[in-house]
Amino acid sequence: MKRLIFFLIVGIAYSNLIAQQNNTLYFFNSLPQSKNMNPAYQNECKLHIGGALIPLNGQILAPIHLNVSSNGFAYKQMVQTNSKDSLALPNLDGFDEATLEDHLREVNFVTLETYINYLTVGYKYKKWYFGLDINDKVDTRFSFNKDLMGMFLHGNGSEAFINGTANLGDLGVTSTSYSEYSLSASYQLDKKWTFGIAAKVLFGKMNIWTEKSQLDLYTNGSENYPLTVTADYVVHTSQPFVKVTDLYYDYDGDTMVFESEELEPTFSSIYGNTKNFGLGFDLGATYQFNDKMKFYASLTDMGYIKWTDNVQTFSVDGEYRWNGYDFQPSITEDENIITDHNDSLKHHIIQIYEPEMQTSSYVSYITPKAYLGGTYQINEKIRTGLLLRGSFYQHSFHPSLTISGNFRVTKWFESAVSYSMNHNSYTDVGLALVAKAKWWQFFVSTDNVWGFVWPQSAHNVNYRMGINLLFGCDKKESNTLIH
Repeated sequence: MKRLIFFLIVGIAYSNLIAQQNNTLYFFNSLPQSKNMNPAYQNECKLHIGGALIPLNGQILAPIHLNVSSNGFAYKQMVQTNSKDSLALPNLDGFDEATLEDHLREVNFVTLETYINYLTVGYKYKKWYFGLDINDKVDTRFSFNKDLMGMFLHGNGSEAFINGTANLGDLGVTSTSYSEYSLSASYQLDKKWTFGIAAKVLFGKMNIWTEKSQLDLYTNGSENYPLTVTADYVVHTSQPFVKVTDLYYDYDGDTMVFESEELEPTFSSIYGNTKNFGLGFDLGATYQFNDKMKFYASLTDMGYIKWTDNVQTFSVDGEYRWNGYDFQPSITEDENIITDHNDSLKHHIIQIYEPEMQTSSYVSYITPKAYLGGTYQINEKIRTGLLLRGSFYQHSFHPSLTISGNFRVTKWFESAVSYSMNHNSYTDVGLALVAKAKWWQFFVSTDNVWGFVWPQSAHNVNYRMGINLLFGCDKKESNTLIH
């Protein structure tokens, strides 16, 4: 068993780490928002209300979550400072290419996640706990392959690519904006087991999804260095700003024709759009092993959206062998011959890679997440926790590991600190604070304090905050924020 745990931790430490940031808050049972990560959680208070729609309370500190992360390079590796204290970008004087390449992964992701909670309500009835949540979410990921940056810095004639294939695929953007309406319920089966489920209705606002992203470049080391380019791209879009009506190459006019019309989106047409419909669910459970130990498991954001409003799908598929450019027609000084030669070459390439467009509906999936953890209650005021968590993206599982400690400082103040191995970074120290006064509760959290101190070196910067109204708290438990 010890060997299994050791290899599991080592495997996680050296994996490609990408996940939405909520680690420090996962074991904060006193926070109603914890049920968004595990629907089995039950708050001690009879009723909780929060969200941006609550008058005054929701406007003082809007309940916002923000996460910006990179699984490979940090800002200071991509944007450097040269000897003259000027900014240096790739391929400019003073840029240290080795520093950037040492920090790149095989597939690099830049992630932006944000959402705002409009309303959260929870009600406890005997062994049941019911919840309602309304959120607006945006999940954006840009990806590119390490070989693409190598080609940009050194060209395909470098030693790394001669007689080899450069994988320039994995280049794409996946971004989804949607509204989420969630109803949840948890039930305490006995003194040990509690189960929870959340059912969600989703309405998509905007989406761009790179379903396929294959671009391979083979450079033959023989004379003239002939190239073989293989491409297979499929990109779906659904958005309220522009409607593409046609896309084709006009051989007579020798131009790519992109016909479109501008739309005039309004607030109601975006937020009241119910055409892009989806469903989702969360599952969770907790198990009280003994007086000291408790285990947790949950799956969240399992779901899909079917996009039917203003849908366009663009695709390119083909393979082309480039034997070099024939300069013989150019030295004839006959403009007609030169033009005919160049047009023939261009049209041949276009015939192979001419993009196609479709307007049929498609289905995209939101990013699911898995949590598995446990806590140990050292004494009345201190509890430690271990959390394994990961997200599923691009057919891969991307894990993370967090060790945390929760501290009840006073009857009205609780804090937590955490250490995470996240985004190939091993210096992430998190901090969460919760203050409670009668029916009012304030919280703020980040999984990486150093991201605000040295953002240029951070792989992720995130925070979460909000205010809750709590009513009907058990007086015997109201002075204990840790449960």
